[in-house]
Amino acid sequence: MTVDETRENYVPLSRSPIWDLMRSYYSTLGMAAWGPGRVPNYVTTNPFIGRAYANVIRGFLDDFGQGGRGRARQEPHYILELGAGSGRFAYGFLKHFFTPEELVVAKKRNVVYVMTEVSEAAIEFWRGHPQLKPFIDQGVLDFAYFDVLKDDPIHLLISGRKITPGSLSNPLSVIANYVIDSLPHDFYVAREKELFERRVCHRIETSSDEIEDIVRHTEFDYHEQSAAADIYENEDWNRILEKYRKMKGELNFSLPVGGFRMIDRLAALTTGPMFLLSGDFGVSALSDLSDLPPRRVAQNGTFSLHVNYHAVGDYVKMKKGRLLTPGHAKSSLEIAGILINQGRRKVRHLVHQFNTHIRDTGPDEFFMLKKIAEKNFADHNLPQILALLRLSYGDIKIFRGCAESLRKALPMASDHMKKSVVEALKRVDEVHFRCDLTLDPAIAIIRLMLIAGASEEALEIAERNRMFLEVTSEGTFLVADLLYRTGRSDEALTLLKSLLLREPGHREAQLLFGRIADAAEVRNMA
Repeated sequence: MTVDETRENYVPLSRSPIWDLMRSYYSTLGMAAWGPGRVPNYVTTNPFIGRAYANVIRGFLDDFGQGGRGRARQEPHYILELGAGSGRFAYGFLKHFFTPEELVVAKKRNVVYVMTEVSEAAIEFWRGHPQLKPFIDQGVLDFAYFDVLKDDPIHLLISGRKITPGSLSNPLSVIANYVIDSLPHDFYVAREKELFERRVCHRIETSSDEIEDIVRHTEFDYHEQSAAADIYENEDWNRILEKYRKMKGELNFSLPVGGFRMIDRLAALTTGPMFLLSGDFGVSALSDLSDLPPRRVAQNGTFSLHVNYHAVGDYVKMKKGRLLTPGHAKSSLEIAGILINQGRRKVRHLVHQFNTHIRDTGPDEFFMLKKIAEKNFADHNLPQILALLRLSYGDIKIFRGCAESLRKALPMASDHMKKSVVEALKRVDEVHFRCDLTLDPAIAIIRLMLIAGASEEALEIAERNRMFLEVTSEGTFLVADLLYRTGRSDEALTLLKSLLLREPGHREAQLLFGRIADAAEVRNMA
């Protein structure tokens, strides 16, 4: 299907059908949307960013989450994650926020983390995931279908509670990574104190009915036309446009109208303060905005927009709110903190945590360091690998990049170094969220632990991940081999029988089965 390219087909981007296409993309693909080669998400789902956000949200609650009367004492302090996707970020956040030491404080405050999505398949996947179950059992995790552009109530699936505008009185925390870039925008050009609307026409260059093919083969054309001063019904939006129009020279910018609506809707949920942490590819400084070329729709798995956080900041100020930004150039990820309805409270803890974990050494800096490190993964020695694993809090991509170097270096390492490596490997396994079909890292972790002579620790990893490992023949054999090594031959034999029924030609399983059976026969004869 190809859309006719007559002038009438050029529309404001916010009214384009691509937003319906994007919704269909996520609802149709479900968890597969975040699989390898599809929607990029590593920069916002690694353990480093999970820990950073956990500390910032903790700072917000330190400033605003104390005291309360009446229903506020009975009501949870909700942390809503919008577009939780694969669940990787949520798991990293939960592991850092609800540590055994912090759990007592979090429960005293009655903190509940709510993962939300517009994909019902993703929600069902989370609800049945064994790594999320402990948080459900502790009463600190819930789930909900939530479309930020609709006014439907938010129904929490575990507690049965319902959140509607004004129904909350406690402070509300919100996390929105790669969300604003997926909500409606409009494009503009301010040129010599005149404002032009940059309209779009989309063309679908495929006859396929598959949503992935449709999104991949959608092309865009652009047309500029003079814009009136009162384009929107919302006067604040028009004021922002007027501010840009008055600037000298040429300014190419987007207006994140969907993001504005999202902020309004979230702020309306509570009569208390609302704090939103938003991470996206975008800019917050006017000088960076001034350097941008004419705005276009990016296609990176699906459609996305470069976020104009400068406009978000102006909008938030009109709401008497506050925008926190790192204040310096970012290479890949801009992170902004949006605080609405602050009242007379000071924000010392929030600002300190934001500056420490986002401004000074934040997720963007970590991502750049990771890119530098991965150029030399094969040449890193053990101390360097350990430093990378610790600094990244057990990041899976750093582990996979360094695994071969670890395998080569471990046999010559000292006992103390081997012990340090084993502890780092435990951390990698602990923070990794299993949500795709890539080879389970527990296999490589266990083999490295065996090289380090840590059979008992390797068995702990195997026992914790048996349901994931036994999905594959390689993982099943590894568990059986570990059981045999640690004196549990009968259990190993049972597992090998099931493996050989599934894969009769598995040579390693045949040999190990024979070895165990022969040893059992010798014992019986004795």
